[in-house]
Amino acid sequence: MGYERRIILRHSLASVIALGLTGLTRFLYSAIIARRFGLEELGMANSLISKAFFAAIPLSFFAIALGKYASEFLGSGKTDSIRSMTIPAFLLPLAGLLLLPLNLYLGILAILRGVQLTLRSFLYGIHRGEHYAYIITLAFLGFLVGFILPNVFAPYLLFLGLIAVFSAVYLVRFGLIGKPRKSEIHLLLSYSSFAFLGTLSGVFLIQGPYFMSEYLAGPEVAGVVSAILSAAFLLTYLPQVLQSAIMPLFSYKYGRRENEYVKFLAERTTALLVLVTGSIIFVLMLLGREILSAVFGFDVGPAFYLALIAMEVYIAYNPSIVALNSTAYVKKGTIVALLGAFAVFLSWLYLIPTSGAVGVMIGLIIGYGSILLGVAYYARGYLKISPRIYVPLLVALFLQSLMFFSKYALILGFIGFLAYERKEIAEGIKLLKSFRGREP
Repeated sequence: MGYERRIILRHSLASVIALGLTGLTRFLYSAIIARRFGLEELGMANSLISKAFFAAIPLSFFAIALGKYASEFLGSGKTDSIRSMTIPAFLLPLAGLLLLPLNLYLGILAILRGVQLTLRSFLYGIHRGEHYAYIITLAFLGFLVGFILPNVFAPYLLFLGLIAVFSAVYLVRFGLIGKPRKSEIHLLLSYSSFAFLGTLSGVFLIQGPYFMSEYLAGPEVAGVVSAILSAAFLLTYLPQVLQSAIMPLFSYKYGRRENEYVKFLAERTTALLVLVTGSIIFVLMLLGREILSAVFGFDVGPAFYLALIAMEVYIAYNPSIVALNSTAYVKKGTIVALLGAFAVFLSWLYLIPTSGAVGVMIGLIIGYGSILLGVAYYARGYLKISPRIYVPLLVALFLQSLMFFSKYALILGFIGFLAYERKEIAEGIKLLKSFRGREP
């Protein structure tokens, strides 16, 4: 098995564990807190957590650049350059101490989340994603213990706190701390100045629904949004699994001037994600509303279907925007991310007060759709990635809209989608066999 396949396989398996557990935390938290403390308390708690996670983005300012250049330096054998970047990157989250006078939990959670984001990017950058999975698994045990305590924020305090402790131990144990050098700090600053804005925009689209819905429509609507998105956002961990695996490879291959491989990898992962995500969403539209309503104790309503559609659009453009950000075109990725965030913000100002949870989901569709168009344009112009890779997405969205007529129509639509994607299904089976070391 080639080096690239080994990295994709190891990182994908690690990400299934790490990101799966991370995604599960929000779902479990929402389900348990809703039943234990009530819907309004859930809305207020999730709103503060989302604000803290949003504030963690400037605190992890160097995280994306750290992962990118760590991977590039790994490809070129510059291990000293990797060590010289760790101290400024991991100390920056301590700037969150300035938030403590505003709200104790806001400041602490923001600092700890900043450390987590930095560690994740760094470990995947140096091709040790499986180590991140080990750390997350241990920290998840602390998250579960937190539900025993009476504090509504205890699960996340223990989860993120343990990750921060493990981060410090890991850097010391493996000798990954070096003296900061001016050349590497300049790289971190120049890349992060653009990557930061794109990341901030992306996080706003994920965390914004929680605190924007509370601000514009009240804690009860925020509680409904929290319940729906805690389930729907689990789907976003599917592209993050692949992103964690392929982003270091994008930078690694770009560092070796193998640009054609970048195009190939982006197109193949997009095709795979559209097939897998589309199939999952058909199933969730058939069964998910009833299951979630039983879990949370109230009917999640048609907003759940719109949330699934929004996630499907987000997942589809993810590989291409990662390719832009991992190579020389981070400015282009940042531009489209900012436009998408601005579009959804403006739409929410009208949609949330008038339509509640449904308005939140429609706004997400508008934002993610805007980003998809921009990503398709720039990826084609700079990386030669064909926009045709999004045709199956349009087919899936059209057939999934049959849900608003009847479930019987949706079943027929699902069968039609699988028939349309039969060649891609065959390719996916061949890919799985190749990863197992078997020739088709």
